[in-house]
Formats: sequence, structure tokens, C-alpha cells
Amino acid sequence: MKFKFFTTTVVCIFFTLIASISAQKGQQQEARPEGGFTKKVSGVWNCGDFGKLTLKQNGISVTGVYDSNGGSMRGTISGNTFSGVWSESTTGDSGAFEFELAILRMSPDPTHLNGKWNHTNDRTWQSGWNCVK
Repeated sequence: MKFKFFTTTVVCIFFTLIASISAQKGQQQEARPEGGFTKKVSGVWNCGDFGKLTLKQNGISVTGVYDSNGGSMRGTISGNTFSGVWSESTTGDSGAFEFELAILRMSPDPTHLNGKWNHTNDRTWQSGWNCVK
């Protein structure tokens, strides 16, 4: 009888531990900066068709440059959002942008910027300005 009780207890502890580990893995993949992670975005980001984006952060203020058309940007971080204005020296275009800071793999810092943008003369948001670090 003692062996059966011991075995049942060990099995229950094992399954509780497995469930806890699985829940933690799910949380790590879905974690967002508001969940206690940093909001540090400085560094080099790969933005697909937009090319390389290099950001420098000072507190909540962020400036950056990107490869496409001599692009530059400046903005601020509020909550899980990095937003501001962009401009391109080659084309003379400018407008607004908004990135959601996301952590899609285990890291204390954001790993993805999921963004949208528009032109100054056309406030219709365009999607697809997505970057990975």
C-alpha cells in the first residue's frame, strides 16, 4: 500500500512539473515588454525589403537610419509601441510609423518590430515594415 501511494505521488508531481514547464515555455514565446522585459531597441535590425535599420536609444527617445532611399527616423517608446516620423533623402518622402515591440523568442529585449507606416500626404496606413534582431 505504501508503494502505491509513493508511486501515485511521484507521478502527480511529475505531471505537475511538466505542465508548469510547458506553461512557462508558452509565456516566453508570447512575452511582451510590458510583462517585465526591457524596451531596449538599440542596435541593428533586419527589415527585409526596407534593408538594415540601425537604432540608437536614449531613454524613451530613439533615432535611426535605414538602407532604403537614405532613410532616417526619430520617435519615442510608449508602452509596447515605438512611433514617430520617417523621411528619405533620396525620394524626399516622409511620413509616420508605428512599431509594436514584440519578444518572439527567449530574450530580455524586444526581438521583433512589427510595423506600419504612411506618407505625410496620405494618412492611409501601410503594413509590412517588420524587423527582426
